[in-house]
Amino acid sequence: MSLQDLEIKYKEIEKELIGYINFRGEVKEIPSKIEDVYRYYKDFLLSPPIAIIDYGVYSEGGKDIDLCFPIKESIELDNINTKYLEEVEVLSKIHYGSLESIDESFQQLSTYFKLHGIPGTEWLRLVFHQYDKKYPENNEIEIQKGIHPWDKRLSYSLDRVLGEKARKEIMKDREQLFTIESSNDKRTQWIKSVILRIDRAAKEYEKYDILSFCAHNFSQKRIDSLKSIYKEIGDLDDVLKEMHKDYAWYEDPVIKDNVIYVTKIPYNPEGVEKAQTLEEKKANYCHCPLVRNHFNEGISPTFCNCSAGWYRQLWEGILGRPVRIEILKSLIKGDKNCKFAIYLPVLSP
Repeated sequence: MSLQDLEIKYKEIEKELIGYINFRGEVKEIPSKIEDVYRYYKDFLLSPPIAIIDYGVYSEGGKDIDLCFPIKESIELDNINTKYLEEVEVLSKIHYGSLESIDESFQQLSTYFKLHGIPGTEWLRLVFHQYDKKYPENNEIEIQKGIHPWDKRLSYSLDRVLGEKARKEIMKDREQLFTIESSNDKRTQWIKSVILRIDRAAKEYEKYDILSFCAHNFSQKRIDSLKSIYKEIGDLDDVLKEMHKDYAWYEDPVIKDNVIYVTKIPYNPEGVEKAQTLEEKKANYCHCPLVRNHFNEGISPTFCNCSAGWYRQLWEGILGRPVRIEILKSLIKGDKNCKFAIYLPVLSP
């Protein structure tokens, strides 16, 4: 079905100045938090309030939520911080009714992302255009699911590494094959061609530099937390110990001779267990919606430098220095899992 049929809209949201509070909790708590803020600061804040749920930060005590209020200019208010929300691309759907039924509208958005192979971000925005606690049927809540701008990052990185002429040649056909309404098959067809052109035009180190820049954003809050441990103690063993507390995010990395080895965990462990064929196992193992259903279509393993970029962000963020990453195993290469070696810079004692 089309975006119009599902009442879903594509939006480019501009940079915006906001005041915000951060809390850990659940979606159902957001309206009462809005009331608390408005009780003291309504005259200083614009509507509608925006709740940004960061699924990249898991913790005990609920989800990580920034409750944001657009403002005209920087202000100093007790318990209210200010910042800019960066410009983003989203798919948006209006939910009418109670918060208890909002999952139905969210699932329509998520299904569209899945069927079209669109990479999403780790955050979700809820814009409270109208909220009526007494008569929830009057509610008008806009769900905005973030789009990871993979193709735009690729374009920028190609320009930076290979130049404008090469970028135009490699990115050709994007407008026909890699749009919001393109089928998953068309998107994969374009990616296959793009990676083939990169293989012909770039050296190995350039391929890594180009594609690792396209990776999903690793949670900056997580990076900052691990970076503070490393800066305070100066020992990677303490960083690894912290990582081992959260297998779902850090995958139990091990270090040997200044190289960190990490094997990616399945995206859908239950799906891997239930899979009847190797292809089904791979589709449930892979984290990338761009290729997870297309392993037999000749996509170059060069593509997996994008996945290496996930670890590049993490470790360069912690250390503040460049790292080099080698793809040891990948599903695209025919392996049953994905494994990476992260070569660390020589660190001072």
